[in-house]
Amino acid sequence: MRILHIVLTPRHSGAEVLACSLADAHAGHGAVTGIAALNPSDPDFEKIVDPLVQRGVWYTNPPHVTGRLDRLRLISRAYREFQPDIVVAHSVIPAAYARAAARLSGASIPVVSVLHSATNDDYSNAALRTSEYLLRFAAAAVVTVTDTARDNYRKRFGSVGRLETIPNGTQIDRFRFDPAERYRLRHALQAGEKQIVLLQVGRVARVKGQVSSVLALKRLVDAGHDVMLWFAGLTETEEYRQEVVDKIAELNLEHHVLWLGSRSDVPSLLSAADVYLMPSLREAHSVAMIEALASSIPVVASDIDAFAKLNGFEGIRCVPVSDSARYAAAIESFVTYQARFKRDLSAFSVKRVAEQYFDLFKQILMRDDIRTERA
Repeated sequence: MRILHIVLTPRHSGAEVLACSLADAHAGHGAVTGIAALNPSDPDFEKIVDPLVQRGVWYTNPPHVTGRLDRLRLISRAYREFQPDIVVAHSVIPAAYARAAARLSGASIPVVSVLHSATNDDYSNAALRTSEYLLRFAAAAVVTVTDTARDNYRKRFGSVGRLETIPNGTQIDRFRFDPAERYRLRHALQAGEKQIVLLQVGRVARVKGQVSSVLALKRLVDAGHDVMLWFAGLTETEEYRQEVVDKIAELNLEHHVLWLGSRSDVPSLLSAADVYLMPSLREAHSVAMIEALASSIPVVASDIDAFAKLNGFEGIRCVPVSDSARYAAAIESFVTYQARFKRDLSAFSVKRVAEQYFDLFKQILMRDDIRTERA
């Protein structure tokens, strides 16, 4: 089976990480896999892509940001060069272009749309909603990562050929706690032996709530804790990043915050840190949260619906992060006892998720073969 994944911009985000994980997992079981990106890769993400290419995953991305016609040409060229049996388009923009390109080229390639939006309502935008009305029956299947997103899609578009939910997964073993990496990275980043390190991983954007973590940090510092806050992730909104920087300066926390930028060594960061923070205002099915839980680190997160199912795991507290006192108190409860927590995350392993996708692909191709025979 030849499986082509299409992504918008290769970067450390849920859609792109899932595409890489699936391509790697399916290639390891005999499939021929590829990834086509519509925009240039974030430089740090090349460290994720390069090993995949070395293991035989086909990969293409443009040298510059693409416009509409360029995207259609890029996908059409990928169809010709890679000759996929099935296409997996991650997020709404790649999903629209993948189906449009298939129609324009006359290629009878089944396209699976995978919806990743943190809002769980991928088509709240009117323009995207219009394109989906026109293209929805061109999808062999629509996959959502949460039941809420599935229900919202059905409310907007009614019945489609196939609509189902497959939660995200990750390479659990890759994120296991590593004492040697903890020592190495803390030394490299000049974290004191007894200093408490808080870690927040994610793009710098208002929806990720970095300001809430800064406010909680202030309370911890005022309470006498020797604590550092590490922010890892690319800057999506310069205006919001400046707002965070200004708040740090206003509270005299410059010596307690370290900006790490986009990182490919998240497993090492999770081993090095003492508490993981995730004060998101919205999430779909967060890969970053699963990675954190796999590392055994204590987690303090916002009390949004996306995290409610995970609240049963040991060592995780979900609180209203807009209340900085409660947010700080939840962090402090882990700071005091400093523990790691063993969690069974087999349900979220990329192996299990890859199996679910592969079963879906086989069913779609078998259905298409039957239709061809009948014709």
